[in-house]
Amino acid sequence: MLSSRDAERVLRFVAAAEELGGDHAFTPEVLAELGKLVESDWVAYDESDRVRRRFGYGVDRPGDEYDRPEVSYWEIAGEHPICSQHNTGDSRALKLSDFITLKELRRSEIYSIWFRPFGVERQLNLAIPSPPWHAKTFLFSRGPGPDFTERDRLMLDLLQPHLGRLWGAARTRRQLRAALESVDGGSEQDAHGVILLGSGGLIELASPAARRLLRDYFGATGHGEAPTELVEWHESGSSTLVRGRGEHRLTVSRSGTALLLEETRDELGLTARERQVLAWVARGKRNSEVAEILWVTPSTVRKHLENVYAKLGVHTRTAAVTRFLGVLERE
Repeated sequence: MLSSRDAERVLRFVAAAEELGGDHAFTPEVLAELGKLVESDWVAYDESDRVRRRFGYGVDRPGDEYDRPEVSYWEIAGEHPICSQHNTGDSRALKLSDFITLKELRRSEIYSIWFRPFGVERQLNLAIPSPPWHAKTFLFSRGPGPDFTERDRLMLDLLQPHLGRLWGAARTRRQLRAALESVDGGSEQDAHGVILLGSGGLIELASPAARRLLRDYFGATGHGEAPTELVEWHESGSSTLVRGRGEHRLTVSRSGTALLLEETRDELGLTARERQVLAWVARGKRNSEVAEILWVTPSTVRKHLENVYAKLGVHTRTAAVTRFLGVLERE
């Protein structure tokens, strides 16, 4: 259990991160504050696409910037015990020493290629819960010396939901800005709309797409008062509101009095579990490996894939994965 002093430090960090974040939640300045909570020689944050094996947004604490080794990370990612565990959906804060002794680490290939060049011998990583193909990970690294403590782990586990919320808020800010820029010239058929709410739930501004979405999902005009359900949700403080309409879904998120409306369509028609199974297949996993990761039997995985083939109108794993990746590219 955290001390009252540490609990106060967590709350101060969350408040500071909300002020320091911009288009991206985790800036170098935010990582500097995070490094004050968990003492480390290096602090970094990376986002990656596990299916296509490529990195997205990444940032280091000021002064911690470094050149990555020439070897591709993806060639050795399977040997990283923390990454392998996070890939199963376990997003807790995990230490290298949870899986391997320091002596064993020093004899490993990943140590000689990835850790030793930077002098890293201790690591504590935390993932933000995400779809299986999208990794969002904080990395805390130390050189020779004491390992991370259980207090360090607890600090990060307690921060995890706040970090996820900060990431979501930054994504909403980026989308809202893009939607606001298109208010004048936007089309009703755009997938993103924006609403500015005034006092009493009055709509002060609604983009053409927002007016269509209000009409389609709430039966409202987009003028005058906002729908009661929307106003009650906004006053509740909840982060998102979701409404379905056939294969379409509307997600409403907030940033102050600005509301972002985003319509999506499930082009594949797959269940959440079917998408999860297909995501692992796309990463080259055999049925037995997918079963082990998801804690189900191989026959269950096979049945899910049979349903996937039928829904997608394909007959092979390769064809299903190709279709799946094509849809992800547009999401």
